Amino acid sequence: MRRTMVLILIAVGLTLPASPASAADVSIDLCASAGTLTLPGPVTANIWGFALAGSGGSCAGVTPSVPGPVLSVDQGDTVSIAVHNTLTTPVSLEVPGLSLGQGAGISAPAGGAATATFTASAPGTYLYQGTERQVPMGLYGALIVRPPTAGQAYGSATTAYDREALLVLSAIDPAFNASPATADLYHYAPKFWLINGKAYPDTDLVHGVAPGTKVLLRYLNAGFDNTSMRLLGAYERVLARDAHPLANPFDATAETIPAGGTEDALVTIPATGTRFPVYNRQLHKTMLTFIEVP
Repeated sequence: MRRTMVLILIAVGLTLPASPASAADVSIDLCASAGTLTLPGPVTANIWGFALAGSGGSCAGVTPSVPGPVLSVDQGDTVSIAVHNTLTTPVSLEVPGLSLGQGAGISAPAGGAATATFTASAPGTYLYQGTERQVPMGLYGALIVRPPTAGQAYGSATTAYDREALLVLSAIDPAFNASPATADLYHYAPKFWLINGKAYPDTDLVHGVAPGTKVLLRYLNAGFDNTSMRLLGAYERVLARDAHPLANPFDATAETIPAGGTEDALVTIPATGTRFPVYNRQLHKTMLTFIEVP
């Protein structure tokens, strides 16, 4: 089986569009492991995260990340995802919008493994994730299904882009993460709001984008709250929500991405201006980054 894993920068980064490929069998092995995340302050929080497994599905020496590795497959691929669980609690994995072979999702027992197989039938931006207590611990990531035509988000030429940037939105409450099995979710109170696992001022910039460049912003909300994100100084054309292209795309400066939802928006970098903030309109001050012109 072909093992395909394209790691888009987990920090807010840019990649060139993927080349089209024929449908194939894709095998992905993920480890679910415990680790820590350093936040501004500095503050260290306990996390559970996904990581790429080593040879034969080995989790020895792997380092989990928040969010997990970006999985990139081609439309039509038959995808098998194996979760190797090194934690002392069962770990689930589901991909809203895609039907896994075993139903809504899979569950890997503590110290065990489980596999789901599905067809990547429709292009788009998808969130893979665990269950309620697992998501705030860090068990989530992005799955990108690419259409046959390179440089497009979907089948229409109107979704063509030059570069893409991934923005995985989430939050973290260090008190919850210190005791996830017993913490009362009613008292869940985030102290940090993250873009690709980092809080401002540690967030990574979307940099080196020349005027006129069409940048595809892939938003994924792995938090518990609906999150309003604003792009200051430019319009973004909203193309799709939850991997469903909109019949009538529209221009906006701010959009609310529901909890668990995804959104694809296209921004053409203006000829004037050198730094365009992308930030949480609810004024969670640590959820901020910038698109920078070279």
